[in-house]
Amino acid sequence: MKEWTRWVCVKYVSIPAMLTFMLLTGCGGGGGGNPGSRSGSIDSVPPAITSPGGLYVGYFHEDAFGNPEDPESGAFVLQLPAKDGVLSGTMNFTYVDCQSKNTAVIIGSKSAVSLSGTWTADIDSSPQSGAFSGTYLSAATHYEGGFTNDNGKQFKNLPGCLIHSLAANGNWVAFSVEQNQPATFTLAVTGLSVAWSASTGTASTLIYVLDSTARLSSVNNSVVFQRLLPDAMTSYNLNAAGLVRGKEYIVGVLLRNASSARIAFGSKRFIAG
Repeated sequence: MKEWTRWVCVKYVSIPAMLTFMLLTGCGGGGGGNPGSRSGSIDSVPPAITSPGGLYVGYFHEDAFGNPEDPESGAFVLQLPAKDGVLSGTMNFTYVDCQSKNTAVIIGSKSAVSLSGTWTADIDSSPQSGAFSGTYLSAATHYEGGFTNDNGKQFKNLPGCLIHSLAANGNWVAFSVEQNQPATFTLAVTGLSVAWSASTGTASTLIYVLDSTARLSSVNNSVVFQRLLPDAMTSYNLNAAGLVRGKEYIVGVLLRNASSARIAFGSKRFIAG
């Protein structure tokens, strides 16, 4: 009887109807199950692509090919939302005491793993602006990208202070606080003295200090001190930084080789002593 019933199902039911019947109940026996639970069903929703938020610190570097005279580096700071939304940031172009405070303000947005926006600044008494973009590299667990200057390459002569050039473009890298690259690179702060591990091939060093309380609305004022050191130093005293005793700061140190490429970068929270 079971075999006859199966024959009737095939013999007298039209092919489209038979297929529908089999999908719903299983012609000739068998169970259905919940189609919405099957892998690849129309009810499946892929996980949202996102990237981490919070305070990220690192450096920008002017293009060494288009600006071989003095491709400088400076502090680069981003305050990112946990999800998609508005971001804030800064680049600092102050290298010596006699310069004015040259802070570039970054505004933009974060969407999934991508960052985009613009920056504006008054650098050595001249208005500057450009585009900014970047992405989160999940394998390296940091952000990186590039920027352009709408005014192109420019030479600046500050009588009695500094002669330098601004590049037409550059790149940047930003890490979570105390995420050192390489991991063996170490920073230590005692009082106002900062020391870091020596690295073979270091030709110049960037050191800067951030106000660690900077948040989305105030991150553009977070860089309180920055200097370019012209040789392979392994320590620096922050007496000239004007830090407030007992307040928390973040120090960043970048080591570069003779080709201006990164050898090491690190950051560390500390209480000014």
